[in-house]
Amino acid sequence: MSDQELHLLEDKVDSLLRYCEQLVSERDDFRRQTQEQASQLKELEDKLARFEDERENVRLRVSDLLGKIDQVSTFSQGSEDIATARQTDMPLGA
Repeated sequence: MSDQELHLLEDKVDSLLRYCEQLVSERDDFRRQTQEQASQLKELEDKLARFEDERENVRLRVSDLLGKIDQVSTFSQGSEDIATARQTDMPLGA
């Protein structure tokens, strides 16, 4: 093998090594990005779960409030019936 062929081979090997180093670096970057994205995804999933819990709590509270409003409406209607009956001296339910 001539000296020129050896230099050519060395250059190719050096080029191949640089390419391998570049690939390793890119792989490491992709791994780091993947870990960051996985962490962000976990945070978003946790946030979504908290929002869903909060939404359910709000739904229950609103449902309770609507039930209380219905009770007030029923009580108010009953009071009106009593007041009307007293004014007209009619028995209740007639």
